Amino acid sequence: MSVFESFDQYLNYPRGQAYNLFLDKKNLKTLKIILSVFITIFLTILIENISSNESLNLALIFCIINLILIVSARIFYKNIFNISNIRRYIFIFLIFQLFMVISIKIFTPAEIENEKDVKNNSKNKSEVVKKDEKVKGDVTVSFDNAKDNSLIPFFFMMSVMVFVFKFSRQEIIQLFAISLGVPVIVMLLIKIEFTPDNFIPNFIMGLLMYVIAFPSEKKRQRKFFEQYDFQYGKNIENLRMKKELNYAREIQLSMLPKNEAVIGDIEIAAISIPASEVGGDYFDYFKISETEIGIFICDVSGHGVASGLLLSGLRSCMHLILEDSTKPVVVIEKLNRMIRKTQSRKMFVTAVFAILDLDKNKCRLYNAGHLPPYKISGESKEIFKIKKHGIALGAMSNVEISGNDNEVTFDFKKNDKIIFYTDGVNEAMNEQRGEYGLDNLELYINNNADKKANELLNGLLEDVNKFTGKSIQRDDITLLIVQRN
Repeated sequence: MSVFESFDQYLNYPRGQAYNLFLDKKNLKTLKIILSVFITIFLTILIENISSNESLNLALIFCIINLILIVSARIFYKNIFNISNIRRYIFIFLIFQLFMVISIKIFTPAEIENEKDVKNNSKNKSEVVKKDEKVKGDVTVSFDNAKDNSLIPFFFMMSVMVFVFKFSRQEIIQLFAISLGVPVIVMLLIKIEFTPDNFIPNFIMGLLMYVIAFPSEKKRQRKFFEQYDFQYGKNIENLRMKKELNYAREIQLSMLPKNEAVIGDIEIAAISIPASEVGGDYFDYFKISETEIGIFICDVSGHGVASGLLLSGLRSCMHLILEDSTKPVVVIEKLNRMIRKTQSRKMFVTAVFAILDLDKNKCRLYNAGHLPPYKISGESKEIFKIKKHGIALGAMSNVEISGNDNEVTFDFKKNDKIIFYTDGVNEAMNEQRGEYGLDNLELYINNNADKKANELLNGLLEDVNKFTGKSIQRDDITLLIVQRN
């Protein structure tokens, strides 16, 4: 084996599991090629059968069935095969092909085989061939007992597949038993002669291939483990940090409330997808009283560990603040003071805090430098952009409470919806570095204004993913939609 591919993807697994993953990745690529090879082989057999025999025969039927299955597997390759099932499917594929080639060999009409014999050996033209024939309708089943019908060449065929695919030693033993046992048992059942000139060479060659496969597999495994141990020792600190970050990500995601909730007449659908191990977006909702529900969404500048730590403080602070006051401007003012006093890196936070008053059918909202939310009227389906906003948290020394200039109050009646989001949505980029933009966001909302909150959220997220395609997610994506039922 030559140089191994990057080990970054394997170092997160134990040695044995990493090695199996390595083999499966190789097998996943190899099977695609082998399917194409088998399609060519069976297509050739099919054409030869049709051209040499005018009547329907079982060998032709087996060949057509097998060809259809292999072609289907090749066409729908990505939908059928993956890393988790490739080893199992390769075993099924090889054993099925063994049965198929044996069946085609047995049920090939004697006329076709005799034509081959005439071409290969002109001296046998006058040879009388004894046949046992059974005719049922248009299907002819024929066994040629005079010529060499040894099935041992298929044992050799299977031994070649052991080198083509990558198997463990235990799997090599299993394949050896199957590939030798099946042909021998079939030959005994239908009483085919074991002719030395065919049996011995193919058996020896097949056995030799299996014997060589053992040290080859051991050498491959040894080289992988050597490389694995070297890379693991070299990157042990990075791996430790990555595990810590993954753990931090799990903790951060666990801090978020449920993605879907129903509080009284309010239906909530939300999602947050970090761009890295630790994100800078956060959303939350609170049942303040029987008639008041609080909604909060924020975005810390940048993303990573520092953003995640600040978010943890914001979350704790929010719960404490709401015990004293639910007035949006007061909540924002206290959050701003916390950010100014607890961090010196001058990190900024854009945020929106809203109070849904079910008794007064109103929404009181304060936007601290965040992107404007959208309101969908349940009655007219009109879209309103709530543009008014103040300065981002941490960017100002204090928030003016007395004037309430930046607090907005608007109607929030039955079937109305409000859409909150972070800049990871509108700034999502495709492979050409084009942004999704507010125009696409507004277009989607306009075309789907009548959908329920969870349907609207899932559809919008799908639309963003369709736009970005295979490009890497560059920023955290958070969506929160509330609907009055």
